[in-house]
Amino acid sequence: MLANDLPVSAGHDWVTESRLLINSRLDELLGSAHPSPVNAAMRYSVLAPGKRIRPLLTLAVADFLGGAHEDAMPIACSIEMIHCASLILDDLPCMDDDRERRSRLCTHIEFGESLTILAAVSLLTQSQCIVASQDRLAGELRLKLIQLLCTTVGPNGLSLGQYIDLKSKGDIPNPAAIADMHQLKTGILFQAAAKAGCLVSHASPEQEDKVMRFTTNLGLAFQMLDDIKDAGDDGTNIVARIGVRSARRKVQDYLQAAHAAIDGDDNAIVLRELAETFFPGVAVNS
Repeated sequence: MLANDLPVSAGHDWVTESRLLINSRLDELLGSAHPSPVNAAMRYSVLAPGKRIRPLLTLAVADFLGGAHEDAMPIACSIEMIHCASLILDDLPCMDDDRERRSRLCTHIEFGESLTILAAVSLLTQSQCIVASQDRLAGELRLKLIQLLCTTVGPNGLSLGQYIDLKSKGDIPNPAAIADMHQLKTGILFQAAAKAGCLVSHASPEQEDKVMRFTTNLGLAFQMLDDIKDAGDDGTNIVARIGVRSARRKVQDYLQAAHAAIDGDDNAIVLRELAETFFPGVAVNS
């Protein structure tokens, strides 16, 4: 089992244990009877230390709704593979041209650009194969999950968000336009992770509405906090437009809205713990 990659307080047992289980399952899913350079690049990218907030969200939603952990885990790992594929593509010289990711050299620095692109494509296809192979899930449910993941990545999802970022960098006209871009680059995968948890748990419309309101506001808070930590203005950082103080207030507002969505629900313990882990000091509490 891989070592835990992000320190959390002793009280966050569910997050700590679940992250270890996610890392272990990712290691298993990316194993190969016939190792190849493509597989090595995939493993290098995915098994690097990471927060794992998106797969954790899928598992937390399933826990909240009483879904089976074994049903949710492979779907959660598929979402993490999509996230990692998006990161290694973002880092390419033709995109954001970064050198380091997750405290190590970017995949294209370590393996070369062509192999990195092949690894990203393979991660995207592997994520769909994992969902399709889950015999525990009904065929109709698997199709819904595959459609969800494909829509999330596709021309109106992550791909469009990255295009807007590249095309408009330094010239996004206002905070609302920046927020729209971040919804496509960040929020949409948060929402897919939560929606997947709802699907595998057979959520009612009322339950799904509660989960999605919580998730949408959690994703907005996550992106805003990320912008606060990296407040240099490249034209896509909203903090440079509105100021750190206003940005911190927005984080509080988003978290309060997330709290309101699950307020009074005794089954939401794990969702609250997830928020407390990633937003210490400004957490969602009951």
